[in-house]
Amino acid sequence: MPIRLHAFATFAFLAACSPSPTADFGPPKQLRAEQRPTVWDAAAKDRLMLPDMAPAAGGAKVWVGDAPAGWETRPSRQFRDAVWAIPTAPDAEVYLTVGVGGGVAGNLSRWYTTQFGIAEVPAIEALQVVELAGKPARLAALKGTFGGKPDWAALIAFYAEGDSVTSFKFTGPAAVVDGNRDKFLALAKSLRAASASPDPKAPPIQPGQPMPSTHPDVGQAVGATAPAPAATGPIAATIPEGWRPKAGSSKWHHHEFGAGGEVYVSQLGGGLKDTLDIWRGEMGQPPMAADGLSQLPRTAFLGDGAVLLDLAGDYRSFSGKQVPGARMLVAAREDAGAITFAKLVGPAADVAAAADAFAAFCRSARKAQ
Repeated sequence: MPIRLHAFATFAFLAACSPSPTADFGPPKQLRAEQRPTVWDAAAKDRLMLPDMAPAAGGAKVWVGDAPAGWETRPSRQFRDAVWAIPTAPDAEVYLTVGVGGGVAGNLSRWYTTQFGIAEVPAIEALQVVELAGKPARLAALKGTFGGKPDWAALIAFYAEGDSVTSFKFTGPAAVVDGNRDKFLALAKSLRAASASPDPKAPPIQPGQPMPSTHPDVGQAVGATAPAPAATGPIAATIPEGWRPKAGSSKWHHHEFGAGGEVYVSQLGGGLKDTLDIWRGEMGQPPMAADGLSQLPRTAFLGDGAVLLDLAGDYRSFSGKQVPGARMLVAAREDAGAITFAKLVGPAADVAAAADAFAAFCRSARKAQ
């Protein structure tokens, strides 16, 4: 009997809490099709309220880079703005992701802790400075278990713009990642945005890219040939005698001198110290101390106030060029949110012979009219 009373009480409670079996409705309304809030066969993008990913006015942006020997470019896909593959290592992945939210701290935590199970996340200042798509970036190097796969590794070059992080990621077996580190960094440095060509079969249009050597100059008749001069860009300068123009370069005032030396003017985004640390890395030297920038001598370049970086060592660029026993001179200045610089590097003896000419070249540099 107590059980029956308990059951009856429970039923009475539920009945009291249940809604009334009848309800009052207002008069029916007629809505046009476009006003109806539910579309049962809507696309996933619409149901999930994802933003429209259609190309912006002025042409879709795509990302291109100089694929290393043995690597292949693959079609981009969602959340992977550019993709490369290593046919000899099918498990490895190399891809660029532009503009992920979460900030640096959130992404580092995701890479280290969530993906690799590494509890201790390093400070960004402890990570190596590298170049990614023309900007100073940091390099995260991870090893451990990734997605249940032991002895895995990742190299992630990244930079942040506010809370938005752009990353270039290389994951795979540790031996594959370690063995392709230089190729990965060279590809990271070569990355650049381009516009999609109107012809889907044509390669992307890259700003400032040179015409092929066999292409007739604009305004010339087909069959006529002429060497393309080195780009000069927005900077005018007096070129020293003996400097040889480097044909086909998109850099400003790109010249060669001596036995394998080169000098050019260009511009990068980012902070001055981080940018200088990239070049220190090319000469095998660690980043500057916190007050290192204030200790550098000043020099004339586009006016007064540029800093002068003078380094000696074995030069190894991210593109793979190597010069043992090299010397590097860089005149650099902050210029409207970017770093404008003149860089000269080559065998130490050739650089010593060209140092005065480089100083005169920098003094003559001025904004083109």
